[in-house]
Amino acid sequence: MRKIIIICTVALTSIASGVFTAGSYALEASPVSTISRFISYSQFGDGDVVFRIKNSTVGCFGYWMNKADPGFEANLSMALAAFHSKSSVKIQGHEDQKWSGSESFWCKLYAIEYPE
Repeated sequence: MRKIIIICTVALTSIASGVFTAGSYALEASPVSTISRFISYSQFGDGDVVFRIKNSTVGCFGYWMNKADPGFEANLSMALAAFHSKSSVKIQGHEDQKWSGSESFWCKLYAIEYPE
């Protein structure tokens, strides 16, 4: 019985660490920067919004979000406020979810943060 508990614990730990590693591997974090470009599409992608930061990363040319995304309203509000006030932001994007509206690699927005 003890061997079964140890085997199950090792298996669950391996599975859990693999999931967390895979999930965090696809995220690209930007340096602290400002939003330099902001575009909202009325029909493409049913309301896609894209933006770029001044110091883009190698993995993410820019970032995109869709009106159907959970948190869209809050993220849009934060991005617009940062753009208009030229506030510093730090962005995380999914490198594995490319925006289809461009040949450049626009990452799907995961998080927007106002750093300290």
